[in-house]
Amino acid sequence: MAGPTDPDVGEMHIDARGVNLKTVAVEDRRSVLKLRDDSDAALERVMLLTPEEVTRAGLNPDDVDRLRSQILERRRVMQFLKASERMTDKLWQTSLAYGHTIAGLLGEIAAQGRRRARLSPDRSDILDALLPLIRYQSAPARKAHRTRTRNEGGAGVPSGERSAMLDSLFRELPEEEQGPASVELAPESQLP
Repeated sequence: MAGPTDPDVGEMHIDARGVNLKTVAVEDRRSVLKLRDDSDAALERVMLLTPEEVTRAGLNPDDVDRLRSQILERRRVMQFLKASERMTDKLWQTSLAYGHTIAGLLGEIAAQGRRRARLSPDRSDILDALLPLIRYQSAPARKAHRTRTRNEGGAGVPSGERSAMLDSLFRELPEEEQGPASVELAPESQLP
């Protein structure tokens, strides 16, 4: 590892403050000249030109020096770009791993809360505390239920009907007590 100001691919500490950043407007990006992938040999040849070869070819030495300077700057930018792409990929994979774990734990906690609410006399307190989590967990099932109902020829879920997942929340509650008063389900038209 060369260090944050001269990063290798895979480094997690990158310091690009020394790079002179340029901005290209979105509308101009299509018209900007682009180097092809096979430009490496041509660029390397320019870097290796001797002063005698520059003179013999009738090239302007200032133009050659400016071109060399631009090539070196681009190589430096590409070094940071490759390192940052790898770092971004690692960060994305890490985010996916955390998301996977979080999603599994959210599902487990929601299921535990629903089970506890079915058996507890404090069911309204439990459900009030976990309502956003339960709604989050049941959203795909509610959407699937609406889609299935619509595809079966219905005009959608009637506004008074609850989704299958939310019905299972209250399945074991006595008839006179259909859930805590604080758990008011929005009409189906207002559900996400």
